[in-house]
Amino acid sequence: MTIEEVTERTKDLGIQMQPIELFEIVKNIHPPMNILVFGVGNDSMFWHEVNKGGKTVFLEDHAKWFNNIREKHPSLEVYQVKYDTKREQWKELIDKPELLTLEIPAELNDVTWDLIIVDGPMTFEDGRPGRMKSIYMASKLIKNGGDVFVHDAHGEIQNAYCKKYLLDKNFISEVSGFSTLRHYKIPK
Repeated sequence: MTIEEVTERTKDLGIQMQPIELFEIVKNIHPPMNILVFGVGNDSMFWHEVNKGGKTVFLEDHAKWFNNIREKHPSLEVYQVKYDTKREQWKELIDKPELLTLEIPAELNDVTWDLIIVDGPMTFEDGRPGRMKSIYMASKLIKNGGDVFVHDAHGEIQNAYCKKYLLDKNFISEVSGFSTLRHYKIPK
């Protein structure tokens, strides 16, 4: 799929990521794959369709978004999760991986995840969970040789957690659209 095709397929969907960000991910999807996405939104069906024949799973904490996507797209595999962190706790949690484990359905722990997209939970204000657990869990769930993409990676918290758990040596690229998307390749 070219960037022009990505632009055309997503132009009326109300997706926050810009075509250049979407394309950075799409060019690393070679179906069928196992893809895990932290966060649901207007792009959920797009990811499902791009990974035709593969397993695409979404984790969402926000009840309204969870219910909205389940109602609009009942064929998607979406699980509701609960974060017990607050964005403002990020400094005290960064060196406590035992507090960064996110409870997910047990069967998802056994999947070999080829690609993970961290685009949730919402992260822009104090009182929200922040993406600390999502980034940590991505580092634990991704297979060796797998790809992790972190959206909104320009923020201080996301940057610190990416450095700590995804590691600078695994950094591949960064693209900017509406926000910043970072790509990490976990070594084999």
